[in-house]
Amino acid sequence: MEYEHDDHGRNLAIIRELTDNLTPPEEACTSWRALYLRLEALEAELMEHIHLENHVLFPRALNA
Repeated sequence: MEYEHDDHGRNLAIIRELTDNLTPPEEACTSWRALYLRLEALEAELMEHIHLENHVLFPRALNA
């Protein structure tokens, strides 16, 4: 599962590269701006999930 987390991190980096660091174009409509905000939220939530698994749940499981 940790390998999957690394893969997710690489994919998030690609998204940031493709979206100019999650910055919508000046001419972006409301829908596109909402998409960029949701991408930012997705990234934050996924990183929190990965952190909890890697640093809390997995160590507990290994020590059980």
